[in-house]
Amino acid sequence: MPTTAGVTVDVSRRPLHDRERAILLPDLERRGIAAGLLDVLPPDGRFFQLLRARDGHGRLVGVTSLMSFRPFVSLKQLLGEGNHVGWDTSMYFASDVDRAAVAGALLRAIAARSMYYAMYFGHIDDDVRAALPTVRHRLLRTDYEIGEIDCRSFTSGDDFLAGHKRLRRNVRDHGKAGGRVHVVEGPVEAGLACRFSDLVFSTYRHHGGVGRWQFREYAHRACGSFFRNCEDAVHIYTSNGDRLTGLQSFVRHRDRLELSEGGFDRSRDNHHAYEAIIAESVAYAATHGLDAVGFGGIWNPAKDRYTDRDRRSPVYLLQLYRGDAQYRLFGDRISAWGFKTYFGGRFGGASGETVVVSRQATLPHHLS
Repeated sequence: MPTTAGVTVDVSRRPLHDRERAILLPDLERRGIAAGLLDVLPPDGRFFQLLRARDGHGRLVGVTSLMSFRPFVSLKQLLGEGNHVGWDTSMYFASDVDRAAVAGALLRAIAARSMYYAMYFGHIDDDVRAALPTVRHRLLRTDYEIGEIDCRSFTSGDDFLAGHKRLRRNVRDHGKAGGRVHVVEGPVEAGLACRFSDLVFSTYRHHGGVGRWQFREYAHRACGSFFRNCEDAVHIYTSNGDRLTGLQSFVRHRDRLELSEGGFDRSRDNHHAYEAIIAESVAYAATHGLDAVGFGGIWNPAKDRYTDRDRRSPVYLLQLYRGDAQYRLFGDRISAWGFKTYFGGRFGGASGETVVVSRQATLPHHLS
């Protein structure tokens, strides 16, 4: 295995070039991740960067993306490549490298760019877990959950609807009210992408919270770039007359659909557009031989009702600190209080309670 000693990380807005894509593609293929995610790295927008990890010989060994508001806080950005809360942590590696060492270098670089702490919210995969002993951090398990629908037993969308009387009724009501469901694969033209972004912006404003000022930029630049460029996207959206009422954009991976981004028209009743999209996403997976549809975090009652109870996993909050002072200042109680204040009770009926499952107060001597 090539050494990854002396890994360095550079941060820039430069997109990946073809040679770098070729280095990373075998890792995505091995993990069943769509190659199209590399088309949207880094996400478009003023606050997004690409982190390249290089070994002592200058060879590319890993990448990830970052949403950074220096000097205040840096966020490992899940949403710039799509939600993917339930799928991967958006770190991609060269072949035959020490993945934990590369992941650790990327996480430490993210922490170094923050005055207070950096955070990552979502699924924590094995590579990140293995890297945590080399990173000053707190890992909190939240009471939010990640959900999906197992589609392996379905040959059509009707098989899924057969087990959900309420969903069948809601889908029927959506059609009776004039609602239509559309499926578009791959990049969409700029005008439709802009209309999709309007739906995303409407939903982010509806939920509110910290960061309202960047919602429009995120919706129209980061998400807009994804809508226009991702070759592996599957956009499922609803309309009523000339009005778009809802959108859920997915990425088609090797054996699953994974929710990327979406939104809904909040100005008027959309007559169960969300349920119509859920039903259509399962129908798409069933007819294309996919194993599952991942819906990321369970943020609302519809996801809670229709995703499989026995296939859920926790959402984690990973906090990364650049130094000892930040680690001590933002201790266990402050971390739990801050998360509950912002997220508690806002989505999916969870309370925002957290449990610390891992912490590292100091870096190993050879990294400090």
